Amino acid sequence: MARFGWAYIGCGGIAHGTAKELVQTDDNQIVAVWNRTRSKAEDFAKEYGGIVYDTAEEAINADGVEGVYVNVNGDKHAEFTILSIDNNKPVLCEKPFTVNAKQTKAIFDYAKDKDVYVSEAMWTWHNKTALQVKTWVESGVIGDIQSVDSSFAVPLISNNTNPRLTTPAMLGGALLDLGIYNIRYCYELFGIPEKIDCTAKMDKVDYSETIVFNYPEFKANLFVSMEEAGGHFFEIKGTKGSISIPKFHMAKEAILKTETKEETFEVRDLLYGRQFSNVAAEIRSGKKAGEIISPESTIDVMALMDECRRQIGLVYPMEESEEINGWISN
Repeated sequence: MARFGWAYIGCGGIAHGTAKELVQTDDNQIVAVWNRTRSKAEDFAKEYGGIVYDTAEEAINADGVEGVYVNVNGDKHAEFTILSIDNNKPVLCEKPFTVNAKQTKAIFDYAKDKDVYVSEAMWTWHNKTALQVKTWVESGVIGDIQSVDSSFAVPLISNNTNPRLTTPAMLGGALLDLGIYNIRYCYELFGIPEKIDCTAKMDKVDYSETIVFNYPEFKANLFVSMEEAGGHFFEIKGTKGSISIPKFHMAKEAILKTETKEETFEVRDLLYGRQFSNVAAEIRSGKKAGEIISPESTIDVMALMDECRRQIGLVYPMEESEEINGWISN
């Protein structure tokens, strides 16, 4: 069978990170490329393949394109996802899927009306390590959950001058860039909490957050920061043992400790590569929405982040203008 053909919309850092793995898979290839700055697209295509097009719409409709990977900055995700839907092309859209739960639901509803596949690129939950952690939790091997602690704190702003990190109009801040992973991990393992408590260090956008998800029998304590090196882990303690996941959002290992044993789960997979292969298989099988990463799960996680932002008073400019209403035609 021929390799699945992708159109890359956007050629920034995440595009390079994913493409390095995509080209190592046996079942995917990049056939079309577009970037706002054409020279970046040309450099990208030389390295990973694909034909460069002058417009995003031309790339989306290019010969051999079976799916569109939208990885422009987050404030533009909705625009190019809708453009792909309007051209009847399946979409894999990077996180954060869009600005908030309302806009996210509107896009998924639109895709359903148009009968076009759309899924969020939440690579963590396409991969075996996170799925093994979920199996351990659901099996009861560590007993009743007593506590959860997680941190995703990395000094992004000291190592990166990209204005997207601190610009409200570009969805800047730690929550949507990093915290989405802690929140998604809790959601996948334990569902929607009964109550959320969120505090933040703010300067136009959020530089760090302390988030507490209150579940009936335990609390999940989540720390997120884009200005300090405060750890990158997810730890679960139960009455009979514990689970530790270093670098949890991109983990290739997880450690289970119980009263009677210690077990390390390890994989050597291409983590981004598995995501592209899974999504390509869903699209080719005729599915009209992601099953591994469902629309409902993406909407739920956006709503959890909406509540965090409500508590810290972070509103993005496009939310005030309801800009999405102009993108979806009747």
